[in-house]
Amino acid sequence: MSEGELGTDRPVVLVVDDEEWMRDACGTILGREGLKVLTAADARAGIDLTASHKPDLVLVDVRMPGMSGIDFFRRIKELDPDIVGIVITGYATIEVAVQAMKAGAHEFLPKPFEPDDLRGVVRRGLEHRRLLRRTEILGPEVSCMRGVQMAVLAHQLKSPLASLRQCVSVVLHGYTGDIPDKTRGMIEVVARRADQMLCLLDDWITLVRLEESKGPAKSERVDMDALLSKLVETTTKGPETSAISVVLVRSARGAVVPGDPAALTELFANLVTNAIRYTPAGGEVRLAVETGPAEVTIVVSDNGPGIPEEEQERVFEPFYRGIAQRAVPGDGLGLPIARRIARAHGGELALHSVVGQGTAVTIVLPSAAPAAEIQRGTEE
Repeated sequence: MSEGELGTDRPVVLVVDDEEWMRDACGTILGREGLKVLTAADARAGIDLTASHKPDLVLVDVRMPGMSGIDFFRRIKELDPDIVGIVITGYATIEVAVQAMKAGAHEFLPKPFEPDDLRGVVRRGLEHRRLLRRTEILGPEVSCMRGVQMAVLAHQLKSPLASLRQCVSVVLHGYTGDIPDKTRGMIEVVARRADQMLCLLDDWITLVRLEESKGPAKSERVDMDALLSKLVETTTKGPETSAISVVLVRSARGAVVPGDPAALTELFANLVTNAIRYTPAGGEVRLAVETGPAEVTIVVSDNGPGIPEEEQERVFEPFYRGIAQRAVPGDGLGLPIARRIARAHGGELALHSVVGQGTAVTIVLPSAAPAAEIQRGTEE
């Protein structure tokens, strides 16, 4: 069992590339994600590291001296049939990358790529590995559970879809030749639909994972004022917020909660994104933070179309979309995910909405500060 499997240490990623700068760049980016990163300058060294360290995922340049990435994948699949392989390739070698995927690679990452592209394919690959190993380790009785089956199905759908999206991107960038304008328009529709499906599958996998878990993946002191401030700064950079005000009202006293910062960021990113989508031009999205004796309350409100009373509880059902929501892109999973994250942190999420006036979502989370400490701060 490798270090990245259930109940053990950090996932292990092996980077095999004959270019030192590429190994260093991947190591730095992935190391910051909390992963254990090993590097090898050639395929032979990569095979030795695979045998000795049993990595969960391998990133390999498809063209290297001595042994190709295709032969490399065949060899490591003999050592570990479930290992996840990602091909790093230049656009000029896309055909070779496809051959490598036939030999057992999970996805390919075209050069040049951004750090977010690397983080994305590695995250998907490790999630795929985790589900495969979970099914194997916990036994056939668990593999029959609906949640595990759904998550595995989502990954089985996601892998070919991600490959399709990458191929479409190669075509749109002109690396396969010029494209007539009419054809480009049709391919862009395919790209948008593929992006929507990938987002849906990401949300689906997240929801299944939350339904299985009994608490946050990790717990530390999280400064909610700082977390929300960073989220607002990131969110307001998008063009969809150019005609909308996004306002953060900080707490009078420190708002610190125990929890997983990544999960809490996802919770509020879902809520803020939803609020922005439904707020008309000239409207306002407001985040208000308050610190009480034993809890932190955050209200995310908008002045959008609102939700009819009879639909207000149903919007927390997976995939449900009310009448007002159907005109706006989405998959109906944002609110269910947000509520499950809040409850996993010992908190609660409630919604209040008035048609024609807007919607307010209230999240109450336990405070990380003792009640006596907060009371002293209030009296000062």
